[in-house]
This record gives sequence, structure tokens and C-alpha cells, in this order.
Amino acid sequence: MSLENIKKVSVFTTFLLFSSYSFSDTGSHNQQLEGLIREPFYLNVTLSDGQPAVLDAFVTRPAGQEHLPVALITHGTVGTAEFDRWTMNPNYLSSTAIAFARHGYAAVAVLREGYGYSSGAAEYRGDSCEEPNHEIAGMRDKKDILAALGIIKEYPWASPDEAILVGMSAGGFAVISAGSVNPGGVKAVINFAGGRGGKDGKSVCDEPGLLKAFSDYGRSAKIPSLWLYAKNDHFFPPNFAKAFFSAYSKNNNLARLHIFPPFSDNGHVVMDSAPEKFWWPEVSLFLKGRGLPYKEILDIPQAQLSQPAYLNNKEGVKGFKDYLAAMQYEKAFAVSDDGAWGVSYKNRTAEDAAYYALESCRKHDKGKGKCDVYAINNAVVVKNPHLS
Repeated sequence: MSLENIKKVSVFTTFLLFSSYSFSDTGSHNQQLEGLIREPFYLNVTLSDGQPAVLDAFVTRPAGQEHLPVALITHGTVGTAEFDRWTMNPNYLSSTAIAFARHGYAAVAVLREGYGYSSGAAEYRGDSCEEPNHEIAGMRDKKDILAALGIIKEYPWASPDEAILVGMSAGGFAVISAGSVNPGGVKAVINFAGGRGGKDGKSVCDEPGLLKAFSDYGRSAKIPSLWLYAKNDHFFPPNFAKAFFSAYSKNNNLARLHIFPPFSDNGHVVMDSAPEKFWWPEVSLFLKGRGLPYKEILDIPQAQLSQPAYLNNKEGVKGFKDYLAAMQYEKAFAVSDDGAWGVSYKNRTAEDAAYYALESCRKHDKGKGKCDVYAINNAVVVKNPHLS
């Protein structure tokens, strides 16, 4: 067993020892939504240099359909093994995947090498801000994405000749890199807040090198691309977004840039954290213009759960409403008998979600009451009647 899996087992065992929650309440480890199939899997790939790799992935797709256009979705990075290896999982992209699946795509979240349970080392290993090696990172990302796409096309639910690439932050840079070689069947590239080496919104590691990479990609790319950034992006604000886009588009007239209004505290996380209604209209227009699916084929209604009786403050009430609306699975909500609460989103499994929601509740409760898991995903699971 790998060191990564040993740590996950340790967390899971701790949860079993100290929680009153019963796992039989969850059913599936992953929330299933009517009309969709959500399931984890691993991609055993051979990279373009002949080396084998295993990529951690998760597919969200309309049930009972074959040869669906593929939306390959990839992630950003924090730049530390503690998060990228231990915390990152494909469900960090769950809300994005559900949005694309609702509109007729087999949406596959793919973790590149060095993230989650994927093999190998992340593209930034060995880099520094003085030598961030943007082009080398782009080459490594490109190998992962193209190898993943090649395997995904072999599944019966995937179209062998119609796909789009979608990425955020470092993943946005990655899909721009992959799209620059014009892989067969890829019809469009969507870049959310793409870039590398962002620090404080005022500077970028080796900005000239990054601009050169974008310029080179634009020179060879023949696939239309949509570039999406937010006005309040803390890493790549509009001045950087426009510089990146300008470097790319000076050699490419198939790209379009759109700046969203501010989102939450940091618009850098629009793709994986903003509600679908915030960003889908712009994506929909782009897809429609490319002759790709853009219309809703499935309506996913919001879960209807009773509010916990002990949730007696405005912050907690809002937190629970946000929980019901969020498509950020796997998720859980915990509450204490003194009104404290905790929530956790984007977990690998329902069990992980319950564990971290309890941890959050206990942190805020500070030992004053008793925390228990109230809901996991779209179901109330608490056994204590005074909480329901």
C-alpha cells in the first residue's frame, strides 16, 4: 500500500473510532443524481515518451447513453504536497463536471501526475520562482492530458471523435498547452483563470517566460479557445489575463477573452466554486458557436432537507442553505446541540465528508456541546431525533 493510501486509511480509522455515525446510512460512497452516473475510476495510460502512468479520475455522465462528447476537466494547484497529494481529489471538480454532464457531456475530471492518487510527480517539482520552467511544465501536462484523452475515448460512453478540454489555473495553462498540438477530435478548449506562477496578484514568476509559452501555443493552435477570468482574481487579475491572452492571440484569431464580474472573495475559483448560473451562459454561447452541445438535457433539482432544529443563528441558517444549493460532492453537514455547525465539500467519499464536517463542527463548538453528522450529500442521516 502506498504512503498516500496509508494516510487515508488512518483518517478513516480515526473516524470509525470517534464518530457515532453509521456508514450503512450512506448507501453509495458517491452521491447519485437522477439521470446521471457518477463514478470514480483510474486511467492506466502510456505517455508519449513510452512511460506508464496511472491517473486518478472521476466520470459524471448522462445515464444510458453512448458516444457522448467528452469534457476532460483538469485542476489547478496549491503547490504543496500536503494539499496536492493528500487533499486533492477529482471531486474538487464535481460541480463543473455536473454542469457539463447536465448539458450532454461525459465529463471526466482528471488529476494530472503528482496529484491525488495519480502516479508520478507534479509538473512543478524541481521548479522555483526563479526558474519555474513554464514550457517544461506545459510539456508534462500535455503528455498527461493527451494520454488520458486517448484512453477515455475507448469507453463505450465516450465519443471517439468529439471532445473539449477544460481547465482552471495551472490546469487552464495545461489545456492551452495540450490544445496547441491540435489533438484529433478536440473541438474546443476552455481556460478558466489559466496561468502559472501567480503570487500576490502583482507579479508572476518569470512573466517573460510565461508570455513566451502562451505565444508559442497560440502560434500552433488551430482549435478555438475561450479564456475566462474574474475581475477580482487574486492571482491573475485582468491586467495579467489580458497580457496572457494578448501573447496567445497575436498569433491566433480563434481565441476569445471574457472577464467575469467579481465572484465571492476571490474570482480565481470561479470554475470549481461558483454556481453554474454564474459561468455557464458565457460557456454556452461559446459551445453553441462551435456547434457543440450547449442545451440542458437534465434538470437536477436542489435537495429538499429540513433544517436542523438546533441551528439557531443566521450564519448557520445561511450555511445550511448554501449546503443544499451546492453541487460540490461529496459533502456533509454537522451540527451541535448548542447551535454550532460544520460543513465539508468536495471530498473523495461520503465517509470523508462526514469526518471533516464533524471536525469542522467540533472546532467551532469548542467542547461546549455534542456534534453529530446531520446530513451527508442529499440525505439526512442523523439518528438522534432531537436534531431533526
